[in-house]
Amino acid sequence: MPSKKMIKIEVKASRAVDFNSQEPLYVKALAWESKLSFDMNFQQVKPKCCDVFVWIGVWRNTIKYWVLSSKEVEKNKYYSKGQHRGNTGEGQLHLKDDNIGEFVKYESKPKELLEKIIAAYNKQPKKR
Repeated sequence: MPSKKMIKIEVKASRAVDFNSQEPLYVKALAWESKLSFDMNFQQVKPKCCDVFVWIGVWRNTIKYWVLSSKEVEKNKYYSKGQHRGNTGEGQLHLKDDNIGEFVKYESKPKELLEKIIAAYNKQPKKR
């Protein structure tokens, strides 16, 4: 653990639901094995306000965790800056069935979260 340093963490959660269904959320929730399209929209993402992101993806039968440094989010090709017109410093990222494979390197098991958070923090440029 960084001595006497505080790691600022932003936690976001989203669930995998059938992207093409108009049913209520509890009906269109997907199982991990599903081949249906899904879109997890992590919104109001503020890379300048934290050091590390922990994202939680929920399926009916699985929970996934991803740990990314703020710089990794900011530089990610799926990160959209300016979620709303005129809004600065805040964006969104869509984690979908067709890009989830690109996030495997950020996955964490629950027991590894602290270790992965510290590792992501250490990837950040040092603040002076």
